[in-house]
Amino acid sequence: MHDGIVFHRTQVRQRGGMIAVGTSIGVSLIGLLLIALPGSLLGVLGFLFLLVALPVLPMLGVPAVSSNTAYVLAFFLSMVLWFAVGHISALRATRKAVTGWPEWIQEVRPFAIGIWVGALLSLAISTVVLGAL
Repeated sequence: MHDGIVFHRTQVRQRGGMIAVGTSIGVSLIGLLLIALPGSLLGVLGFLFLLVALPVLPMLGVPAVSSNTAYVLAFFLSMVLWFAVGHISALRATRKAVTGWPEWIQEVRPFAIGIWVGALLSLAISTVVLGAL
């Protein structure tokens, strides 16, 4: 049966981490597309999309250090981070008797906001320390 309480709980529990990773990959692809397009505004917007999808970037020194190794390492570390957040959120959401994807989103949202605020703050601090602002 492909509907019902047990089916939705199982879907959330089994796929929560992968949905978070897939969303991150989708956002990072949009960011890369925006960076590839001409224009500085699109480049800045694309970098912000990458920062949302790959919050580990500032910890590895990007944009001050723009090596391929930093981007690849940030990609894999961010995927591990998003999988953990998605999986923990799935476990928290499935504690309730009736659960589905809206409950999973409720659990993911505070974690994601905290991660994004931390990434933006670390980028802001690094720009002040490096003298860019």
